[in-house]
Amino acid sequence: MSGPFATATEFCEFIGLPVPNDLARIQAHLGLASAVIRRYCDQVLSVVTNDVVTLPPVRGSTLILPERPVTAVSSVLVNGSSVTDFWFTAAGILHRGTVTGTIGESWVYGATITYTHGYAETTDEFHAIKTVCMEAASRAYTLNERSASEAMGSTLMESAGYSPEVFLTQGEKRDLADLGKVGIG
Repeated sequence: MSGPFATATEFCEFIGLPVPNDLARIQAHLGLASAVIRRYCDQVLSVVTNDVVTLPPVRGSTLILPERPVTAVSSVLVNGSSVTDFWFTAAGILHRGTVTGTIGESWVYGATITYTHGYAETTDEFHAIKTVCMEAASRAYTLNERSASEAMGSTLMESAGYSPEVFLTQGEKRDLADLGKVGIG
């Protein structure tokens, strides 16, 4: 799928940690946090260009694309033929017809859509996702660095058989709710 929302170097800057020689453990925590975020939102969230999805037939002139935000639709095929009378919204709604209000045909045969979706790294939404990712990874990382020394001497928690716990707080879930399917009524 997609990689972590933040790099190990960004994480070190975020928590004020000198960059260690081996960034693998930090990068693993960031990967886990990113997976938790994607699973919670039920979305990739990162930009995916030219993703292809085939949607089943529906009655009506509206299809719902599975990933959001939709930033471009490069092709729509119905029964192997190109369709040009469509428009879309960032929320992933693909309408058959024209923007001016002409309702098009129903999607009675379904469609194969090639589209681009996700948040660019320069957007505020991506920065919010990155922050949540680093906060979730930070809890697991610092628990093992600080609490482990108290509980297990100088042994890291995962070395003692305890795996790091990566989770989202209620506040982080609220921050993410509008970015994925969980924010859809």
